[in-house]
Amino acid sequence: MPDISPHTGVLGNRLAAYLLRRTTMGPTKAQILSFAAMTPQQALSNLLTTTPIANFPIDPATNATWVNVVANQGTDDTLLRDYVVTWMLDNFRTDNTIRSKMILFLHQNWMVDEQVYNSHDLYDYLKTIEFYAVGSYRSLAKKMSRQNAMLIFLNGLQSTGNGSNIPNENYGREFLELFTIGRGPQIAIGNYTTYTENDIKEAAKVFSGYQYDLNNANVDVETAVRHGKATPSRHSNQVKTFSSAFGNFQINQPSPATVSQASMAAELDGFVDMVFNQLATAQNISRKLYRFFVHRDITPAVETDIILPMANALVANNYQLSFALNLLLQSKHFYDLDDANAADNKIGAMVKSPLELFYNTMRFFDISPFTFPGNTPTTIWTNFYRNGLRNGVLVNAQMNFFFTTSVAGFPSYYLAPKYDRNWFDASTITQRYYFGRCFLEGKRLPYSTSSLGIIFDFLLWARTNISNPGNGNILVDELVNFLLPEIPDAARRDYYLRDILLGTLSLINWQNEWNNYISTNNSTVVKPRLELLFRAILHSQEYQLQ
Repeated sequence: MPDISPHTGVLGNRLAAYLLRRTTMGPTKAQILSFAAMTPQQALSNLLTTTPIANFPIDPATNATWVNVVANQGTDDTLLRDYVVTWMLDNFRTDNTIRSKMILFLHQNWMVDEQVYNSHDLYDYLKTIEFYAVGSYRSLAKKMSRQNAMLIFLNGLQSTGNGSNIPNENYGREFLELFTIGRGPQIAIGNYTTYTENDIKEAAKVFSGYQYDLNNANVDVETAVRHGKATPSRHSNQVKTFSSAFGNFQINQPSPATVSQASMAAELDGFVDMVFNQLATAQNISRKLYRFFVHRDITPAVETDIILPMANALVANNYQLSFALNLLLQSKHFYDLDDANAADNKIGAMVKSPLELFYNTMRFFDISPFTFPGNTPTTIWTNFYRNGLRNGVLVNAQMNFFFTTSVAGFPSYYLAPKYDRNWFDASTITQRYYFGRCFLEGKRLPYSTSSLGIIFDFLLWARTNISNPGNGNILVDELVNFLLPEIPDAARRDYYLRDILLGTLSLINWQNEWNNYISTNNSTVVKPRLELLFRAILHSQEYQLQ
């Protein structure tokens, strides 16, 4: 049976690598070895200790930031919006905590895209979800309801509820269906168990009257992030009455004269608290966390023994995500130590997203676009991050970061029954496999006119990071055992060693050729063999998994 109780033993290399792949953008060999000596409790203490991102987006034209000044009310250069996205992508690359994965999780669950008025909106949105990366999901719901980017994306800025005006329902609908409580089984026309169509209409009244505003006077006292303004004259002054799903809860606003910014804020807080007082909200968030970090399938036993305890932990702790994460990511269930069934292993059971696949490689091999001679701010931010990673790798692998086609986000995080397996299909396989050649050979990306501007020196890396690269057995073992989710069986290991690395060479030949390379710097034999090994691992089925 699924067991939420904590695993108390030392992690070891295998479980440490698994935890780090699931909770970060990928571990280095040194991190795996460090976490291997920790218990899950110690490891989670490290991973959940996050600090605010200290740097700012940079405009390569000026090599300076612009997001910390008052913005013009209108549209700015598309490039500036892209540079905000690439700034966050670079922070993902360097983060050793759970922060980046949680920013991705919260972006997926509070989706906006970059087609907002200007780059300041996108920056403020990212700083908001970063602030709550392991914080209160309930508080985030309140802040996001008046966040400028969200007001634009779901038409809240157009919502007027005064007089005979009917408030825009877009945000109210998605708030209930996608962002918080979730849609339960439909039990009647317009009744989805957890809420009704009338609840959406009443929620829209609560959200009416909030307008887009980048004036620095409207700054949240907790997050220090700009937000939209409350306009009492545009707010619905009607009583808001909710269905039996919410205990027929009422929010009273008796007359126009009493509507104020303070009363609007009180209404919003009351509505959000009403939604979050439902256990179904905590259960829905817990399911999202489970599918993001553990596995696509939630059985009745998992629902009872894992999801419900996580939900109770959220309710008891003001929806602080760190409590649910601590419970889940320390559990015997997470490490697949709660049964003897090898067919339901959690390790290696999820397909990496394109972003995880890319960064797992960069981080393990310590590849940075900033260390390559000739790279400038323009080539790094424009060629590598914007044109290469984002508009090359991610777009063509169906993870168009901040340019989603649906408010529900990326299908791999919500679309049953495949979920994460949606990342891997005939239309994305070329992109997933080809980026390894970009690193190893400097090849240009498919559908692109330029390369990433970096070439990984795998020969130097092996020389400085493998304990004894002249020993073919050690070389292969230290690569596959750290890069693949499970240690390969004898036949698979023999394939990497004899078919790929050695070819017609013997182990003695390899040692001699390596020694010759070290003494003469002649890599004619070892370099192409080693390149074949790196490519075979990066292209393997196993490497696609985590």
